[in-house]
Amino acid sequence: MNYQDAVHYIDQIPKYADSPVPAHTFALMEKLGNPQDTFPVIHVAGTNGKGSVCAYITSVLTERGYKTGTFTSPHLVRMNERIQINRQPVSDQVFLNAFLRVREASESLGGTNYFEFLFAMAMLIYQDAHVDYAVLEVGLGGRKDATNVIKKPVVSVITSISLDHTEVLGNTIAAIASEKAGIIKKGCPVVYDGGQPEAIAVFERESVRLGAPSFGVAHEGYQIVSRDSRGLVFRPSGGFLAGRDIQVPFIADYQADNAMVALTALRVAGLLDTDAQIDAAVQAVGDTRWPGRMQQIRPGVYLDGAHNSDGILNFAMTVSSMPCEGEKYLLFTAVKEKDLDRMTEFLALQTDFSGIIVTELDHNSRAVPAAVLAEKFRRVYGGQIWVCPDVGEAWKQGLRIKGDKDLLFIAGSLYLVGKIMEECEC
Repeated sequence: MNYQDAVHYIDQIPKYADSPVPAHTFALMEKLGNPQDTFPVIHVAGTNGKGSVCAYITSVLTERGYKTGTFTSPHLVRMNERIQINRQPVSDQVFLNAFLRVREASESLGGTNYFEFLFAMAMLIYQDAHVDYAVLEVGLGGRKDATNVIKKPVVSVITSISLDHTEVLGNTIAAIASEKAGIIKKGCPVVYDGGQPEAIAVFERESVRLGAPSFGVAHEGYQIVSRDSRGLVFRPSGGFLAGRDIQVPFIADYQADNAMVALTALRVAGLLDTDAQIDAAVQAVGDTRWPGRMQQIRPGVYLDGAHNSDGILNFAMTVSSMPCEGEKYLLFTAVKEKDLDRMTEFLALQTDFSGIIVTELDHNSRAVPAAVLAEKFRRVYGGQIWVCPDVGEAWKQGLRIKGDKDLLFIAGSLYLVGKIMEECEC
């Protein structure tokens, strides 16, 4: 058996298990010897921004010399991107070795689900590598997520909350925040994004109940100093970061919020105690790499993983703020469970796109047909629309219409971002 065989096996696993999670995960981890209990964990949940926060934290820890495991999802091109050590995907052989051990344990228990299987692999790999820290991104929600078998995180982190996966998590901010707050553990500190009052109330109530010290990060706690193609610079107005200019290698305003949450979490975890440590952390944040998040892959072409209505609104506002001597174009697709009406409305009304290319994800049961997306846009958008069901052809169409002074943006799905990265061999 080789790496590709392992990937094929995992791809056939049901996305959801019949047994409760994380109760079912506890049984699997017990079978494997509870590797998740052998290293310190920073646990990150949220609707938007959790991957970026994991990337910032990982960058700082790695630059400090800590061997750092990072578990995120989904992958963009190759499955082992989900399991990284010191910002590098684990090797195919390491992936395969862990796969064989988890497959044996899983089959002895009657099977498991897709995410749970990969999580168990990551925990074995991090145990074997003797990581100093593991940064774990929640897959879905928090309370019932497989990662919530972590008993005592160094710090729990909750990024911004918005309406997403409402069919599973609830259809109000408070309900979704309650699911995310499920990662808060008794006596363990929690750092949360302070931009949503309804969510704040939930986090504070749960923190008090569990005796968990809580730290909210306010959106108004900084000002944007500058922005260019290399990213943006912001300056916090108070706290331990006051007066420092912090550069992030992304152009979206919300990345300042994510960086503030990440740095605050590291501070609360006792990892930024001196001025020298803070200065080094600020430098490491500027060196962060997180593919597919307003990433410029060639001159004037940007990939962004925005894939829900709140993320698309932030994406649209960022696009609107970007100077452009020519025209702006969009390549877009989405999956069925998203709020397509709001997403298309934001893209039509909050931006100034001169044309929109719609495509669809092949071999994906959740894909929305390109023709359906085109009709959604026609209700709110009067510009030109190209319907290209094949992603490869849609990418070529984008390159054909883009002039030297134009900007082309790709958004709507991380799966689309991955496909485009394959197409352009990024």
